[in-house]
Amino acid sequence: MVEDPIVVAGRESQTRPRGVHLRFLVWLLVAVMGSLLGRSFYLQIWQGERFQVQAEENRVEVVVQSAPRGIIYDRHGEQLLENVASTDVVLDPRVLPDEEHEAQLFDTLPQLIDISPEDLRGKVAAARASGRPMLLQRALEHADAIAVASNLNALPGVRLISSSVRSYTYAEALAPVLGYTGLPTDEEVQAASHLLASDVVGKAGLEKHYDQRLRGRPGAFYHEVDAAGQSHKDLGEAAAIPGEALRISIDAALQRHIFGLFQARAQAQGEGGKTKAPVTGSAVVLEAKTGAIRALVSYPSFDANAFSQPARRSAAQSILHDPLQPLFNRAVAGMYPPGSTIKPLIAAAGLEEGLITPQTTWLSTGGIRVGQWFFPDWKAGGHGATNLTHALAESVNTFFYLLAGGDETRVGLGPSRLVQYLGAFNLGQPTGIDLPSEAAGLLPSPEWKEATKQEPWYIGDTYHLGIGQGDILVTPLQVAAATVAIANGGTLVQPHLFASEQEPERTRVPVAPEHLAAVRAGMREAVISGSGRRLSTLPLPVAGKTGTAQIGGSEDTHAWFTSFGPADTPELVVTVLLERGGEGDKDAVPLAEGIWQYLVEHP
Repeated sequence: MVEDPIVVAGRESQTRPRGVHLRFLVWLLVAVMGSLLGRSFYLQIWQGERFQVQAEENRVEVVVQSAPRGIIYDRHGEQLLENVASTDVVLDPRVLPDEEHEAQLFDTLPQLIDISPEDLRGKVAAARASGRPMLLQRALEHADAIAVASNLNALPGVRLISSSVRSYTYAEALAPVLGYTGLPTDEEVQAASHLLASDVVGKAGLEKHYDQRLRGRPGAFYHEVDAAGQSHKDLGEAAAIPGEALRISIDAALQRHIFGLFQARAQAQGEGGKTKAPVTGSAVVLEAKTGAIRALVSYPSFDANAFSQPARRSAAQSILHDPLQPLFNRAVAGMYPPGSTIKPLIAAAGLEEGLITPQTTWLSTGGIRVGQWFFPDWKAGGHGATNLTHALAESVNTFFYLLAGGDETRVGLGPSRLVQYLGAFNLGQPTGIDLPSEAAGLLPSPEWKEATKQEPWYIGDTYHLGIGQGDILVTPLQVAAATVAIANGGTLVQPHLFASEQEPERTRVPVAPEHLAAVRAGMREAVISGSGRRLSTLPLPVAGKTGTAQIGGSEDTHAWFTSFGPADTPELVVTVLLERGGEGDKDAVPLAEGIWQYLVEHP
């Protein structure tokens, strides 16, 4: 059958364009692929090296943002310090000039900041070796910061970074408590991967003990920079987390008042032309129920700002070389014979062991002779018939010689029981205060003497221990903490400055409440009619015990007074020590009087 020519002609007219379209698409695809391949060849072969260099030169810079250090407040909420904005100069090892172009850096920078060319060369070498930023100068003066900023183009590798320094409001009075901050040592930086040489860390006091809490967590800024260190793009940031704020138990006004009492004594002693040793000592005020520290003074003290603020480094050098050692915290690290402040503890032990009762009466005739040795009372001729209350009120040595060591007719506690009870009141071991460098003191025993001195223990050693003399050493804080246990009825509470989530440790001393009550009665009588009677006119009834501790081979004596009040319902304990400061009743008691008067007027 012959097809209709019209139909055939129409089919041919439709087939021709379809072939043209297909060929066009094929050629278009070839052209596109060729273009892409050509572009790829161009980028990878002809321009590949240039883009590789650009990718290597544009890198991410991480700029660490220091966290604001936590603020410390006193028990009333008064701010005790602040963070003052400052500027540091650092070396960035990634953009240091090569050795051929270092001359400009070594010539220019020493003219702008306090660094010698030799020190700068050492810093550059150290930065290259470690690959970590190197601090050149901390807390620039404002004019120096402007000078460096104006010359940054001529200082390759040098950066200015924002930082802060601590400024202490009551720098001297509170320095033993707060401490100070500074730069970490090389050892500290190497030991902690997160710590930079420009970071601020606690060096003493609460600043050191709670450094991790106060330091916070650093943040970072991320930038895309080129090989010259120029920023091209901000890539975001991780915000720094500020350090924790601490509210401590210290009463700043009380602390300043007590510090002022020491200053006044030092001034009066200097004006009077006395030949006594310079005024040094400490005072501690504790809450009798909680162990919270209201005041902790060490005298002389130092200006904490001299160490936290680099501009005052000359003052820091003077402090470091001061023969009176103002950096030494006498309240927690000073160790001294306690003298008669130990007698309430000896009395408590004797009562608990049944060796005496409150009515036990012994005759004091001026001393006890053992062979060729004589152990005197402080009062010539003695105190006559003496019971426990009288013995504590008048600090009768012979009563406590006999209670500690006995004689031919009486059994004493002996060295083993003395060490047992004194240890129960936490002598010979740290109290656990939240401050660094606390001393343990020394509680001697026959075993200790044999091991240390290769000598036997004699009855004289026991007598001396019974009145707080001989080898025994205590800190003022230990005496205060032991007095707390007497005052509150037998609970030894860990002294502390910051009440953390953990409750302070509490331990019952092995003495019955009625025996401690008898001791408190004797300490009250000491203020009413005995060695502390200067305080008898206070509107607040106070109980206490004086101490005059002899120093081996010297005529000087340490003056002690430890006390609590109100006598019937004790709330506070006040302990005072004057190093080589005279006698307890004549020198330490007047200082304690000034503290108690303030406490009465500022309840």
